[in-house]
Amino acid sequence: MTEPRDKWQRSMIRNNMLKLREAIETHYMKGKPMVTTHDGRLAFSLLIPPLGHPVATRRVRQVTKNVLDSRNFVQDDGVVNYTRRTPHIITLAPTYDCQCDCGHCSAFLKRKAVRRDKSQMTFPEIRSAINQAVEMGTTSIVLVGGEPLLYPEIFDLIRSIDRDKCLCTLFTNGEFMTGENVSRLKDAGAYGAFFSLDSSDPAEHDRNRKRPGLFLKAADGIRRCQDAGIVTGMSTFVTKEKIASGEMEAMMELARRMRVLEVFFFDIIPTGKMTQKRECVLSKGESDEIKKFREQYNENPDFPRIIHQTLFASLTYPCAAEGCPAATVYMHIQADGSVCPCDFTPLVFGNVRQKPLKEIWEAMSGNEIYGKPSAHCRYQDREFCDLVARFEQSQLA
Repeated sequence: MTEPRDKWQRSMIRNNMLKLREAIETHYMKGKPMVTTHDGRLAFSLLIPPLGHPVATRRVRQVTKNVLDSRNFVQDDGVVNYTRRTPHIITLAPTYDCQCDCGHCSAFLKRKAVRRDKSQMTFPEIRSAINQAVEMGTTSIVLVGGEPLLYPEIFDLIRSIDRDKCLCTLFTNGEFMTGENVSRLKDAGAYGAFFSLDSSDPAEHDRNRKRPGLFLKAADGIRRCQDAGIVTGMSTFVTKEKIASGEMEAMMELARRMRVLEVFFFDIIPTGKMTQKRECVLSKGESDEIKKFREQYNENPDFPRIIHQTLFASLTYPCAAEGCPAATVYMHIQADGSVCPCDFTPLVFGNVRQKPLKEIWEAMSGNEIYGKPSAHCRYQDREFCDLVARFEQSQLA
């Protein structure tokens, strides 16, 4: 029995690795540019490690272990339900401090609560959370906020992450990407930086963030990072209005001119400052339109590739359908240690100050809400929005 089983396992590994490479090549490497990082690697994404990098090898091994788990099963629609999951990507907010006041800020309520309760994690607590994540198999730590560069120990935090096990990328508004800070980020080992830009019109971007001159500072920061070999990307949020007005096309033209490697699209979500605006949620038709838009631009070698949060699961597990990555391949750690399925969903499944991160992840990924994959952002379902509202009310009780 042992020999046939070993042959079957080897066949599964070969087939899955072939599918994984095909998924990466299909989405990332068909005529699209790559850039050289400061350590001489050829990068094609800010969230997926370069092929041949020790981090890439580590991710492949973890995916293989998950695929071979005997508890996996295929749903009626053909989607593979992975019982054993790894949080390959974790976003973490070391601080909610920010000099901006964005109209769509998803961290607005969290920032108020952390300041009121003085509950921000200490540096050792943040390092412990990251170390636990890496031990679980995480290969991409993404620092968010607030503005990560306002965290006093940001460079020490990045330096503490083992570069052979995990990449470190950050989302930034770009104002503090000075020559000195970019040099320090490079020395600390930062792999990449997504610059958040809300509009192709500098004046509109600055108005939305209530920060005059921010757009130009971000543009300067992008160039400095590129000169330093830090991989650059642009992030922007998608709204019904942007889809209708042609602003998404204008954003892609801006990304082309700025020569970023990747553009990250986030659907606008009714959370933070947008909590009471459920009408902002994209319809299925609008989501399908964005998917077609993404596919169109990803076929064009003249433009940066587009990544969308719904691609995480299908790129990591090629047998899985595109859909919500929350609690499938991804989770979020808030500045106070609370752990959520994603940084837009305030459902808290535990706090790393009180429970091991692995225990929280297992409870979250096995929960009835996230036990089965979703083909789209869960906020498109009114029942889910109602569930989030009830959860928030229960937390306040």
